[in-house]
Amino acid sequence: MGIDRIGQGGPPVPVPEAGGPSRAAPSESPFRVPSAALDPVAGPQVASTPAASTALERLRAGEIDLGGYVDRKVDEATSHLSALPVDQLESIRDSLRERIVSDPSLVDLLQSATGETLSPQTPRGD
Repeated sequence: MGIDRIGQGGPPVPVPEAGGPSRAAPSESPFRVPSAALDPVAGPQVASTPAASTALERLRAGEIDLGGYVDRKVDEATSHLSALPVDQLESIRDSLRERIVSDPSLVDLLQSATGETLSPQTPRGD
């Protein structure tokens, strides 16, 4: 038994013939790479702006401590909630941070990612 005509017979669908005309429009010219994108002497051009370092890279470089790392990860996780009132957003961030340092599975995940553990009493870092 079919639902909403699913599985029931319908009108036959025509099958295109193997040697028939193609529906694709023929290309007027072959694909070419613009000469500005590839300089034979310098090679491919790469953007000169440095990539923003991740929170983990900053932690490993010693720029931030583990508390700062957790704060940045919480900020990343809640960035889509920026339309909420500030006090509500801070409450969500505080709850998330508390969960990261108290939930055993999240503590293990933090340990495996950073090689460090964060105690629940550690103040928020920068």
